[in-house]
Amino acid sequence: MRNVIVMSMAASVLGGAGQRGRGAPNRTRSSRARAREMRPPTFGLAAARTAHAGRALPGDARPRRDGGVLLQSVQPKSRPRDPSAPSIRPRPGGALPVYWRAMARFRLVIVANRAYADHDAPAGAPAPEGGAGGLVTVVRPAVGEGTAWVGAGRGRFDREYVDERGEEWLPTPQGRLRHRRVFFSADVWRGFYELAANAFLWPLLHLVRPFPHLTAYFPRPLAPAPDVWSAYRAANEVYAEAAAAMDAKRAWVHDYQLGLVPALLRERGFRGRIGFFLHTPFPEWSVAHEFLDGHGVSCFREWLRGVLAADLVGVQSPADMRRLCEAAVALGEASACEGGLRVGGRSVAVEAHPVGPDAAGVLEPAQKAPDPPWLAELRALGLPLVVGLERADYTKGIPERLRAVAVLLREGRRFIHVGVEAPTRESVPGYEALAEAIEGAAAEARKAARAAGLPFEERREALPWAEVVALLRAADVVVAPSLADGMNLVPLQAVLAQSLRPQARRAVLLVGADTGVAAVYGPAFAGEGLVAVDPLDESALAAALAAALAGRPGRISDGFAEAVRRRDARAWAAHYLARLEAMHADV
Repeated sequence: MRNVIVMSMAASVLGGAGQRGRGAPNRTRSSRARAREMRPPTFGLAAARTAHAGRALPGDARPRRDGGVLLQSVQPKSRPRDPSAPSIRPRPGGALPVYWRAMARFRLVIVANRAYADHDAPAGAPAPEGGAGGLVTVVRPAVGEGTAWVGAGRGRFDREYVDERGEEWLPTPQGRLRHRRVFFSADVWRGFYELAANAFLWPLLHLVRPFPHLTAYFPRPLAPAPDVWSAYRAANEVYAEAAAAMDAKRAWVHDYQLGLVPALLRERGFRGRIGFFLHTPFPEWSVAHEFLDGHGVSCFREWLRGVLAADLVGVQSPADMRRLCEAAVALGEASACEGGLRVGGRSVAVEAHPVGPDAAGVLEPAQKAPDPPWLAELRALGLPLVVGLERADYTKGIPERLRAVAVLLREGRRFIHVGVEAPTRESVPGYEALAEAIEGAAAEARKAARAAGLPFEERREALPWAEVVALLRAADVVVAPSLADGMNLVPLQAVLAQSLRPQARRAVLLVGADTGVAAVYGPAFAGEGLVAVDPLDESALAAALAAALAGRPGRISDGFAEAVRRRDARAWAAHYLARLEAMHADV
């Protein structure tokens, strides 16, 4: 089998700008010219929708006792959700409806911890739209006729909509989606999701620097106990068995929760190509291993081995690509070859495919939605508006943002601050110190604002999407100083919302230096509305915020906005799937 080179999709589409690294962009070309360089090649999604009439699907892989953990099986309560679609219940004797037989082999099965949509209303309610989470938002353009989705059944009424196999048909803008939900007992979910995935892997994967030493609130990865890691393995097996039963030509596995799934699909004889995409950063192994004991190293090695069973491993940035390859070699899971990795006698492609925002999902409400009354009231004061908008996570630099705001308010700068943190992972260990840090920093900033006679907003809530877009559209400065982030879509969503304003009135974006958005867009658009800064350098962050309030070093340019539009979620999905399709001869 031919070697597949390790390449950076970001560098290949950025052209000269991407190759200059951290150097100053070439000012002899217009921002629109640089945006054209960033335009991704046009790839068509695979048109393989071959019908195999009469071909029976593999039997259901029933959850079972594995590793001492009992998985909870599906207990349906009513018919599939979409009454207009032919029933997908097996008929007497095991025969499948004609329609289902015709769709027996799918073009693509997407495997993600998140379901495409949750049923939070009882049977008979309108069909749910696709979820609002970041993963669902960016993957949504790939779904429709000829695709299937496997995700967790976490909606309150999910069981009322599925058949005996946990399946239903969901409407999407591109056609009906065959959707399979997997269900877990409370104990397995806690071990798999809360402890192994989010108390161990999540903080570990963000260790591009030793953040537990550099902050008072970033937790050490919590090495999973043997029964916790058994729950992680068992849950990944359920996802893999459900995906294998779809008999798709391609499998696209998403994110750190399902790192073992590619290898488990191989073990189950999956014959198609397998892609894996990591939405988080990948850690610097020389940093990360300092925070792991022997068992933690063993678990991470098993996780990485599972990921490398894929044909195409996608990450967010060239830096993530480098770190993953170095860790794979250091852990003995791969050997370096010319431009690539060799794993167990086979070649694995590791590529940077930076995700983009759902452009239509931002631009449509930005064009139509009015400011909510509370925002209109603040804007009527005529002061600059500084906005911080993120999930309440220790990776997002929230205390650092608030401390920078307090510094400027005490210096006499006059502006309005609105910060909103959407609650997240509230049952996961490791977030207590963050809550205390945010509360303390917010109290200091609020005190400074009160002394200056200025309004100050710091909310912990999930805003409606229309209000999120309105807030990003109205901002004069957007502060998103993540300590580390795979991409961070909020600044890119802000670029789209701001593109409707005259350029002279647009915002400046402050982003963390160790984020995908800084790596991908910084070389080309530094000084055109994008400023990358180390959030742990308090004086540098405060100085960058002061400059941004004055509109320096420049506001969001037309070229920056055009580049973001052209690299949206649809282009990202098309790029990735075209690469997966082109990797080897047809299977």
